[in-house]
Amino acid sequence: MKVRAAAWAAAALLALSARAADGAAPVSWTLALSSQWHADALTLARLGDEDAGLLQPRRGRNLAYIDDEARLSRRQGDWTWSLLARSHATLVATDQALELAGLLARGERASADQHWQADVRLRALAGAGIALAHDGALGGGWRWQGEAQLLRLSQWRERRIQGTVDFAAAASQYSFDLRSDELGNRLDFPFREPFAPAGAALLLAAGLAWEGTGAWAEAGLRDGGWLSWRGVPQQAQVLNTDTRAVDGDGFIVYRPLLQGQDSQQGRRERWPWRGRLAGGARLADGQRLGLALDAVPGFGVLSALQWHRPAAGAVPALGLQWRLHERRLTLSAAWGGLTLSAGADRLGAGMRSRELALGYRLAF
Repeated sequence: MKVRAAAWAAAALLALSARAADGAAPVSWTLALSSQWHADALTLARLGDEDAGLLQPRRGRNLAYIDDEARLSRRQGDWTWSLLARSHATLVATDQALELAGLLARGERASADQHWQADVRLRALAGAGIALAHDGALGGGWRWQGEAQLLRLSQWRERRIQGTVDFAAAASQYSFDLRSDELGNRLDFPFREPFAPAGAALLLAAGLAWEGTGAWAEAGLRDGGWLSWRGVPQQAQVLNTDTRAVDGDGFIVYRPLLQGQDSQQGRRERWPWRGRLAGGARLADGQRLGLALDAVPGFGVLSALQWHRPAAGAVPALGLQWRLHERRLTLSAAWGGLTLSAGADRLGAGMRSRELALGYRLAF
């Protein structure tokens, strides 16, 4: 199935490219590979482990993300067609939720009465497909660009856990009031019925860029769109240790400790936008210095300081970026059609953030 899908996508890309061909416009091919991994509360070496006792959360909201992409693009004139495969996931959690998970995993109990507010949100997708992008000049140093991605999803997972947990030190007892809502093509439960082998996603992007004599600016949105999967498994669960309730006639009734509902009615859902604002100064010899702000749904804004110097003769283009939240320093270089980027917050087993990218462009 995956081989047939890849063959179909390749044939569609070549056919559409040939149809849009313009003999006067130059053609270029680009292969780009990129990977960004980050985790606030865990080292990347332990990212696949399920031992919550290893968690060391930061204060406030904690973020973890994976953003991998492989793309082969053909550009002619202002149009770009691409084949791409990508995997993206974000996890946002309160420090209290992670502290509680670690405490329970280690079998420890608090020394005094405690109250935890839990809020955890996971979004993840993986798929492959085609993308169409177009850009153009608007005058006055302004340019615009837009892109649409059509993906065949091989994975889609979302989960939200919300509620409160209390610990009474005198009784050495926990009380829970939590709700979990989960969707995923790998979710299993009794009497699960067959469902569609793949989902679909339409993701959009749009942006504006301005270049002045002494300054530059960019603004954009990406990855907003729609996801759908016919018959995808879904599960809703409630854990409440206060099992006593009173019915309409005043009688005490006891509810189950854990209540849940499974369903497979299919799902169509909007995927949230990721935003970006960047700007700064243009310095001598074409150098650029600036600040970038990236909005992550459910978390907030990630900021980065940037510096770039264009290629000059035999000297390659160079770039430097410092991401404040991730504490990650990234170095980049470009020479001819080759581009390289590498970054990390530290070296060794304690690494919690890293970035790698490789690209090659061949023009005709």
